[in-house]
Amino acid sequence: MKRTYHFLGAFLIGISPIIAQQTTTSGEALQEGFEQKQDLNQRSIVKNIPLQNIGPSVMSGRITDFAVNPEDPTEFYAAYATGGLWYTNNNGISFTPVMDNSPSQNIGDIAVDWNSGTIWVGTGEVNASRSSYAGIGLLKSADQGETWEFMGLPDSHHISRILINPENPDEVVVGVTGHLYSSNNERGIYK
Repeated sequence: MKRTYHFLGAFLIGISPIIAQQTTTSGEALQEGFEQKQDLNQRSIVKNIPLQNIGPSVMSGRITDFAVNPEDPTEFYAAYATGGLWYTNNNGISFTPVMDNSPSQNIGDIAVDWNSGTIWVGTGEVNASRSSYAGIGLLKSADQGETWEFMGLPDSHHISRILINPENPDEVVVGVTGHLYSSNNERGIYK
């Protein structure tokens, strides 16, 4: 019986390189995918049928971050790993979706400059598990989520922290986790 276990163990170790995980998706491929999705949305025959989100508790999954107004703690944003960003100004009694017009709904971290209303979103959830979704980099909205601008780090996959300089809100520091199970160059701290 022991020989069977030894043989089975040796066999599994021997074939592990053959069934190794597939390669990671590059930042360029992710960007192309989101551009293709945007194009398909524009050409969709149902694009003019209005849909309405009914709240984060039904759709969004795991919360990855909060951004709370220091002057009014009943006003805050709740970021979800795979369900976008939600805003409340009534202590969570009701929420409004903020990232419906963004190229990605996967969030690792958020930061808000409450004086200007500028929102920074690091895409790619940071729950390091086999089911974690990669993001497309750093996004910024200067109009409370009506429009989103891509700010860089396309091959980061997972952004774990964003800090806004309180003396200069145009300056941010971004902590990038990078690819979860393989090496990549876009990993570290960026300013």
